[in-house]
Amino acid sequence: SVVLNEGFGMPTIAVDTHVFRVSNRTGLAYGKNPDDVQENLYKVVPKKYLKKAGHTLLLHGRYTCKARNPLCGKCVVYKICNFKDKLKYV
Repeated sequence: SVVLNEGFGMPTIAVDTHVFRVSNRTGLAYGKNPDDVQENLYKVVPKKYLKKAGHTLLLHGRYTCKARNPLCGKCVVYKICNFKDKLKYV
């Protein structure tokens, strides 16, 4: 998906560890594995945003919704996030 998106300009979403975590934590797209999450992201992300959605989710997961110490108090989607432990990190 990364090669298709970056190399050929196709609107795809590559699901890496960051995208997987953010999608599941926020409730944007649940899945037990990256393929499930990718399939569910395609159902909720409008086509016009597909090209950049993966990058946006990746960066959010890398710098805000971190695996061990998420910065929930600085998160722009805090109010609609479904992360059950978010109150620990405010």
